[in-house]
Amino acid sequence: MVTHEENIRRMQSEGLINDRQADLLRSAVQGPASASPAPEPHPARWLLPILAAVILLILAVMLLSAGTETEAIQDIAQTLNQPGSTAHMNRNLTSVLGIALILIMPLLVLTWLYNSIVSQEEKAMESWAQVEAAYQRRADLIPALVETVSRYVKHEQAALEQVTANRAQTTPDADVDQLLKAQKQANELLRAQLGKAPTDEKLLADLANAQTIVGKRAQQLIAVAEAYPQLRASDQFLQLQAQFEGTENRILTARNRFNETVETYNASIRKLPGSLIAGIGHFQRKAYFKAAAVSAQTPERKW
Repeated sequence: MVTHEENIRRMQSEGLINDRQADLLRSAVQGPASASPAPEPHPARWLLPILAAVILLILAVMLLSAGTETEAIQDIAQTLNQPGSTAHMNRNLTSVLGIALILIMPLLVLTWLYNSIVSQEEKAMESWAQVEAAYQRRADLIPALVETVSRYVKHEQAALEQVTANRAQTTPDADVDQLLKAQKQANELLRAQLGKAPTDEKLLADLANAQTIVGKRAQQLIAVAEAYPQLRASDQFLQLQAQFEGTENRILTARNRFNETVETYNASIRKLPGSLIAGIGHFQRKAYFKAAAVSAQTPERKW
């Protein structure tokens, strides 16, 4: 399987991109998986199991001590036949059952609440991983887009200069640079949140804005095909265009699902009694994706 580095070196050797663009491309497509930070620890993760073990130990000691006493044989028939008399339960057993009911039931409820919050947080983590995967999928398509457009531009440079001069547009090299710079900035922000659902709303807003700019820059570079009928009609370009459109839909779906899971998680740690468990376990509120002004409208297609 051909790696991104091999593709970049081949494009350099063929003169499709210059050294500066090659460096930008390496930074732009480098996967965030290289960072892999450790998961956030929960200081109270072992608190409930320890409490359960202590309570079970206390109950076991009480049961053993109850079994050492000499039990008197009670004539139940004689006792019940006496007016005003009732049978008596073993006092130690009554105490054990009372303590078990008082201590174990709240413990079970607390354990259930804690596990519920952990499950909801894991769902938020999983949905964030889907967002990361969608962003990385688009980043993986960028080298193919740059190569495809640059290859046609190289062979038809004269025609391109005439078109861009007439329309006062930027050159494809400038479009490539803008796309790679935008992708590099987006990757740097994505690495800061790698492996953990974001809790900083400003950082997540910056990431969303940077990724939106990447999408717009990619659309601008794809729009260069308007000046090249042969490029616009090629199977490779059509497949690449379809993959970009599919990736944009995946990103939107992943972001919406992330917002839904975060909404459920945030509500669970703010409502009683979940807020008490959240305080003990140091569960933090997660940030939402918010619609950016630059992404309010779908980019106009020019092909």
